[in-house]
Amino acid sequence: MKALHITQGGVENDDKRWLERAARRKLTASEWTVPKNVSIGDDVVIYVTTFGFFATAHVASLAQKRENWPNRYGSRLDSIRLIEPAISLAAIQRHIPGLIWANYPRSITTPSDENAAQIRALIAKRRRTGIPDLDDAALDEANIDELRKIALLRARPTATAKERKVIYRARSLAIHKYVLARAAGDCEGCRAEAPFQRRDGTPFLEPHHTTRLADDGPDHPAHVIALCPNCHRRAHHAEDAAAYSKALIKRAERLERGK
Repeated sequence: MKALHITQGGVENDDKRWLERAARRKLTASEWTVPKNVSIGDDVVIYVTTFGFFATAHVASLAQKRENWPNRYGSRLDSIRLIEPAISLAAIQRHIPGLIWANYPRSITTPSDENAAQIRALIAKRRRTGIPDLDDAALDEANIDELRKIALLRARPTATAKERKVIYRARSLAIHKYVLARAAGDCEGCRAEAPFQRRDGTPFLEPHHTTRLADDGPDHPAHVIALCPNCHRRAHHAEDAAAYSKALIKRAERLERGK
C-alpha cells in the first residue's frame, strides 16, 4: 500500500485559500514541503493550523531540497481534494489516540502503517457522512467548519425522536459557538473589540437571534449575530431598536453569504 504522510499548511500565509482554489480548479502545487522519503504516488494529508486535517493530495515528484528553506524538502502535489468539514485536532486525538504527532502537530511526519490506516478511515468516514461528532465535549473543541456543518444539519425524515433531539440540541449549541468563532473577538454590530475576556480567556460577546425559523430546528447561522453587551441591549431596548435590528439582519446575512 502507498505510504501516507502528514504535512502542514497555514492560514495567514494563504495556504488555506490556495488549497480551496486548487481543489476547485484542479491545480497542482509546484512545491509543497514534505518528508524527504516520499515516493511518487504516495498519499498526503495536509494539516492546516486551527482547522485540522484540511485536504488530501498525491505526491507527483520526488522530494528535492528547498532553496528557500534550509533542511526542508519539497515536491509537487496533485489530486488536491478538500476534507469537508475539516477534521479538528480534537477529533483526530479522540479517534486516533495512538497518533503521537497529534500531541504537538507542528511538524511533517510519516505515521506508522497502523496510524495511516486509521487516518484514511477517519477521512473516508468524514467524506462519506460529512458529520462531525455531536456530543457536547466534541462541540467544545470543534473547529469553525465543523460547527457550521452541525449548525446546518437537518434530521432525516426517518430519524427517530431520540435522533431528532440529539441533532436539535447539537445544532442549537453549534450555532452559538459558530457565531462566536465567526466574530473572532469583534462585535458583529459595531465591529469593536469585545469589551473584556471571560475567565477562560475567550472574548465576551453574546449571540443575538435576529429572527426565528419556522422549521424543525433552531435558528440558522444567518439569523444569529455576535454582539457586545452594548449592541445587544441596543437591539432590545434602544429608541431605534427596530431600525437597528433590521440592520443587524442584513449584516448577519452578509456575513454568511458565500460561506
